[in-house]
Amino acid sequence: MKRAFLILGLLGAFIFAGQAKADTVITVTNGTGSYTTNHLVFYDANGTYLVLDGVHGIATVTYPDQTVLTFPYSQSVSGLSVTGSWSGADESGYLYTATVQESLVQTRHGGSGRGGGYRTIIITSLLRGVITYDYAGAYAPPLVAPVVTWDSTQTSVTLSWTAASGGVPPYIYSVYDQNGTDVADTADLTATVTGLALGTSYTFTVLTTDSAGKHIMSAPASVYTLGPTLNTVYTYNPADNTVTATWDADPTAVSYSVFYYDWFLGVWVDGADTTGTSATVSGWSPNVYIPFYIAAYDANGMETDYDQQSVSVQAPPPPPSRETDD
Repeated sequence: MKRAFLILGLLGAFIFAGQAKADTVITVTNGTGSYTTNHLVFYDANGTYLVLDGVHGIATVTYPDQTVLTFPYSQSVSGLSVTGSWSGADESGYLYTATVQESLVQTRHGGSGRGGGYRTIIITSLLRGVITYDYAGAYAPPLVAPVVTWDSTQTSVTLSWTAASGGVPPYIYSVYDQNGTDVADTADLTATVTGLALGTSYTFTVLTTDSAGKHIMSAPASVYTLGPTLNTVYTYNPADNTVTATWDADPTAVSYSVFYYDWFLGVWVDGADTTGTSATVSGWSPNVYIPFYIAAYDANGMETDYDQQSVSVQAPPPPPSRETDD
């Protein structure tokens, strides 16, 4: 109903310093339709479908998105002019009073009747008309939902979002988790949710509420916390051509495996399995870079964390040459 007339509405809502807050008046032209006795049916210029039933006193408004609203309606007919009115709320919930002015035209059509006599048919149709929507106070466009982004640690997620628009500022933002629990309320554009499980997926949505009490929900944001960090350190021992790996314990792991890459075979080789936090591995020629991969496993044999690094395996330098006497 209002889309094509947004600029007009905003101009009507403009307030100079020191002036009282004026109503916003938006006028929409009536479009194609029909008229029967005390009954108007037409599309307006914005594609909204209106059925104004003066007989039963009901106004039915169907918006292009198929939202249907009904209101008590009063209508009077004087000659070829129809006047009606109703009070209601639009599809965004903002209150208005609508006044309808419709002009009619009558055309006469003649022809032979069934008995052979001449008969005249009078057809009444719409000529032109408008609906004036008088909003109480400044017009507020529909709320626009924020767009949510996020960052995470092992046990927390920080959600950030764009500022909402439309409606009546200021706004309050409420963060809901996948269970529908309100976990944060703020006027800021960020919130941190703590006490989460490691390496776990969560879903959060942000509900915006404007100062008029209207609501809009953001699209769900699928987030996940980081898994445990092994912080593996690899130490090469040139004396016996081995590499010792040490790492931080994964709280969910019951065992670990250390793999190294065999360049000749082109495969990963399981070099050591342990329940501790260190292992020594061997089985390659010196003077190469060896990719290492350590995997942590839980009680169900599922990999819960990993770490991969390349280690320089360099043979010790040769001993200094002995000097000989001539």
